[in-house]
Amino acid sequence: MTEHTGASYQGSAGSKYAQTADTRPANAYYERPAVLSLLPVLANQEVLDAGCGPGWYTEYLLDQGATVTACDVNAEFVRVTQARVGSRATVLQANLAEPLDFAADGSFDLVVASLVLHYLKEWQPTLREFYRVLKPQGRLVFSTHHPFMDWKHFQTESYFIPELIHDEWDIGPVQFYRRPLTQMSRDLEAAGFVIERLLEPQPTPEYWQVNPEQAALFNIHPWFLVIRAKKEG
Repeated sequence: MTEHTGASYQGSAGSKYAQTADTRPANAYYERPAVLSLLPVLANQEVLDAGCGPGWYTEYLLDQGATVTACDVNAEFVRVTQARVGSRATVLQANLAEPLDFAADGSFDLVVASLVLHYLKEWQPTLREFYRVLKPQGRLVFSTHHPFMDWKHFQTESYFIPELIHDEWDIGPVQFYRRPLTQMSRDLEAAGFVIERLLEPQPTPEYWQVNPEQAALFNIHPWFLVIRAKKEG
């Protein structure tokens, strides 16, 4: 199995995150507006919410008229998402580092992966699975940590060397992987994707109101990265 650091959210850490994820400023007023701006029309679309977390995107996609399958490696997140959307979506426990055996070839019009890929040591196996389960001309929209931000923040040896990062959040210790933008684009190309849009978010006006200090930091440092890619062929 390709290494997955999602175990950082096991136990009480996952419960703490689930209780606050909807309203965290970095999510609500920074990452989500950027991701939503890159989504296609969702009505009558088959969508995979890959790494659904506590289910905010699952609920949003459903409310926009999509048919949604959601999955996460964390059992607590699966439980919270199931309670949130009931029978409106199919919610599964699944590891994105392993084959998506629950999905047939060409099952989805869109894959959404919000702030999850940086927990995977290797991207290509997962991206190839996303490619497989997408319909022709299907799209992948994902957000991840901005690699330059992580490199600058943690002051590691080289920006160009992929590495495992150890951090301390309000939910406890967290691990994730940093890789250079060049490797991200190479992995997407190798899996068969073409990048359509690349977005480095800026804080929304609401962010400045609820947390001006953090908004000021994110206004000059690219904290997250959002990419929309299209399945070729």
